[in-house]
Amino acid sequence: MNSFIFDIWLHVGREGRCFSYQDGNNLDIDLGDVVTVRLKGQRMQGLVVKKMKKNITSTHQNLNNFSLNNVETLVQKAAITKEWREWLEEIALDLYVSDFQMLKTALPPGWLGRSKLSNRPKKLWWVKLSSNNYEGKISSRQIELKKNLLLNGGGKWQKDLEAEGFSSVLIRNFVSVGCGEREKRLYLFNSFDNEESNDKKMLKIEEPQPLTLEQKSAKEKYESLPDGSALLLWGVTGSGKTEVYLQIAAHELSESRHCLILTPEIGLVPQLVDRFRKRFGLNVFEYHSNCSTKEKIETWKRALDNTKPSVFIGTRSAIFLPLSSLGLIVLDEEHDSSFKQESPMPCYHARELAIHRAKKTGAKVILGTATPSLNVWKNLKPNGNVVVAKLTKRISNRKLPTVSVVDMREELALGNRSLISRYLKKQLLSIKESGNQAIVLVPRRGYSSFLSCRSCGEVVQCPHCDIALTVHRSKEGNQWLRCHWCDFRSNISDKCGECGSNAFKPFGTGTQRVMDHLERELEGISLLRFDRDTTRGRDGHRLLLERFANGDADILVGTQMLSKGMDLPKVTLAVVLAADGLLYRPDLMATEETLQLFMQLAGRAGRGEQPGKVVVQTYCPDHPVILHLIDGSYEEFLKKEEKTRKEASMVPYSRACLLRFSGESSELASHGAFDVLSKIKDACSQKGWKLVGPAPSLVERVAGKSRWQLLLYGPELSHIPLPYGPELWKDLPKGVTLSIDPDPLQL
Repeated sequence: MNSFIFDIWLHVGREGRCFSYQDGNNLDIDLGDVVTVRLKGQRMQGLVVKKMKKNITSTHQNLNNFSLNNVETLVQKAAITKEWREWLEEIALDLYVSDFQMLKTALPPGWLGRSKLSNRPKKLWWVKLSSNNYEGKISSRQIELKKNLLLNGGGKWQKDLEAEGFSSVLIRNFVSVGCGEREKRLYLFNSFDNEESNDKKMLKIEEPQPLTLEQKSAKEKYESLPDGSALLLWGVTGSGKTEVYLQIAAHELSESRHCLILTPEIGLVPQLVDRFRKRFGLNVFEYHSNCSTKEKIETWKRALDNTKPSVFIGTRSAIFLPLSSLGLIVLDEEHDSSFKQESPMPCYHARELAIHRAKKTGAKVILGTATPSLNVWKNLKPNGNVVVAKLTKRISNRKLPTVSVVDMREELALGNRSLISRYLKKQLLSIKESGNQAIVLVPRRGYSSFLSCRSCGEVVQCPHCDIALTVHRSKEGNQWLRCHWCDFRSNISDKCGECGSNAFKPFGTGTQRVMDHLERELEGISLLRFDRDTTRGRDGHRLLLERFANGDADILVGTQMLSKGMDLPKVTLAVVLAADGLLYRPDLMATEETLQLFMQLAGRAGRGEQPGKVVVQTYCPDHPVILHLIDGSYEEFLKKEEKTRKEASMVPYSRACLLRFSGESSELASHGAFDVLSKIKDACSQKGWKLVGPAPSLVERVAGKSRWQLLLYGPELSHIPLPYGPELWKDLPKGVTLSIDPDPLQL
């Protein structure tokens, strides 16, 4: 019988709890193992976090008098390492969360808990073309479905079709008219080993591209960096930053070190995976929220294997992969705010964790972008410790796109009340004639931003949030209302709930409405929509972009996702349809983030053989963001922004921390906020920190809960004067939650 007692963390309650077990089955249990145990008769998977001799005299000595349950099975040996857990405990302190809360965030969801993963095959729907060769009349969308099935040998899993945008209703109708058939078939999960054996023949490894002088210089600067250092790869769009990543990754892999490539959006993962797999074969793995639980756990296991150095590509959560032999961490589009997690706690920034982890492990960090964040720019040497390498020219010396600004005030004065100006209409119509493509940026999803009564001015609000409901419309013309904060949905009423009038009118412009408008205005032009509503599922982004790249549409209409890192050689025109909605957001970072967005969008144009052009429609053509976009002087903008923020002691030339409170009522939430204020105000004053609030949040009510906030700000490099542990939480009113966001991006 094994002479040790093991504390095993189980996912019970909000943060989990530890329970003691023994290794009566001699499974050779040790720290960091994932095991199966029973708790009140329920089989659960947990993590071994402590190991003690049975005869020790401590708080556990009374356990010697009890009969402990045995660990039943060993699920994964050494799922986490000692070094990885120590790093996690360090950052847990900085983020004001418990060690267990940090573990819960870092580990693959579903690995620990009651649901035991099964390797048994499931039966799923298989859709195939009908054997009777149906020739009747079907809708255009059903024709697309038929073509899709033909291209895949006549059949495909329904889940894959749905991921590509074919709804379950469409598929059922396709079957009911006799054009297709459905049947349940066994679906076997494709492990990486199966994937490798099936796809190995299909992959042809490409050779490295010759580097420009600037790319060579960047690579040499990286190689000369001391271990644990960071390099800002500041390259204009289309300058070949990805090729630099690839060649540096090749060097790290040759030295038997793993590489971790982080990207801000899931939509950017497919292109990066494709690029890296062309260079390194199938030794490239994904880790993000669109991966299934099994896929995440398989990738986690790969990360533990130091015998075969690999490339791991994912979103911010991939920073937690347990890569002990880590050589390179890349943050592509480092300026992007999606690298910051705002909710739930821990509120971490992947860039800061990457730099912290690199210093601890000796890895090196590359921060790649065309528009560096002010936070990184201010830390360049000699003022900080980040080395910079610049790529100022596009590959093959292709020219950067020209920028044209359309003053929509003049269009209105001439009687043009259309969404698009006369100049833009002419540019879009010329796209098809030239065989090129365009992308159109719309700030919002949906059909219209809100619905208003023209009689009394009442705006239809979400019943659970202080936010207007967004109008959505299907291809068949059916309309409904949806809240993008809590996902509440409602039918559109015939009458105003306030005055009884039926004079409803949608205001604002969403992606759906722009699509409808462009279809009416641009005869013969084909369009695709690219936003979160049309790119759901594991491969939704990849498949939609493949359709566009293959020429299925002339224009791609989308939200801010359009601007982020996509390489589409046929795109020669990039359009900002309504710039003003982004220029005047009530946000400290609005100016910086809007210029970054516009310059990134501009960079999607002219990446192929044809030169690119950018058209911006605005009622404020003299806004500083528009002027900097025209002249392309991003560094000049940073210098002016630095001066403004320094003089006002604003972030990042000071430090901030935001406390967020949520409760069933405004009274409860505010009571909790003022209670915490009384606990911290003396310590803040002593450390030179100032307090703003408590006050209601910008959107005070979300999902039926009232929200208040308390802002702390103080000296730039100082520690946040908040107590660690449960002190701030213990006296909160019942039902009130508190979230601590160190260094918030949005106030």
